[in-house]
Amino acid sequence: MSGLLINGKVHSIPGLVIRDPHDTPWCRLGSEDWKPRPTPWVRQIILHSTKGNWPQRLRAGRGPGGKAKLVADLWRSDPKSASSHLIIDDDGSVACLCDLATANAFDATVSNAWSIGIEMYQEPDNGIHDAVYATAARLVPALCRLFGVQLQIPRLPYKNRPLHRMADGGPRCVGVFGHRDNTDQRGRGDPGDEIFARLATAGAERFDHDAAEDLTVWKLRQQALNATGARLTVDGVPGPATVKALKTAGHPDGIWALG
Repeated sequence: MSGLLINGKVHSIPGLVIRDPHDTPWCRLGSEDWKPRPTPWVRQIILHSTKGNWPQRLRAGRGPGGKAKLVADLWRSDPKSASSHLIIDDDGSVACLCDLATANAFDATVSNAWSIGIEMYQEPDNGIHDAVYATAARLVPALCRLFGVQLQIPRLPYKNRPLHRMADGGPRCVGVFGHRDNTDQRGRGDPGDEIFARLATAGAERFDHDAAEDLTVWKLRQQALNATGARLTVDGVPGPATVKALKTAGHPDGIWALG
């Protein structure tokens, strides 16, 4: 069985084709492209496009595949040690290159310690196949369930600058973000806008993080959970204790947006 490698165990995701280091020799990071994760609390999923270029265009259907291998091989030979946990190939298949729970990949600079990185393959003409987005829109909620990351995304259109609260990696920012949200060294095309539109359609909550909308809403939710017997710190950050309380309250997997 192939799937996502998490704490040494393989987790398959229904409907997705996933390759992992156990069954595919090239599906791995080089020894210089990761280090042990310094915290057990994964709180962000960071989305990328492999080229980061804008403008982008939506390509119909799927590509021929084989691009994830090209990217993984390039990373292992790249002295700059670029890397990511996951690559979505142009045919919609997924390459899991390392253990998502224990490996600190080098894809999102200041957010690396507590994030999972997903690269979506972008073609030389800057197009991204529909199959890539369809997989990403299924993969991200699955990761949220597996790691207790709230399915929430930036509400406002990209403003050609990172989010202020993500400048230090956003240790109090929980959810799904683009590489463009935590650095001014990228831009609108990393990962682009389409994937966030699809995640919103899939039910992701949207917040203005720089206005601390997420903190305000989650403080109210934590207070409501405390009224039912939970003993949460009311700080607006939906960490592991809040996820546990949500599960007890009947929210599947502790994710508010998923029920």
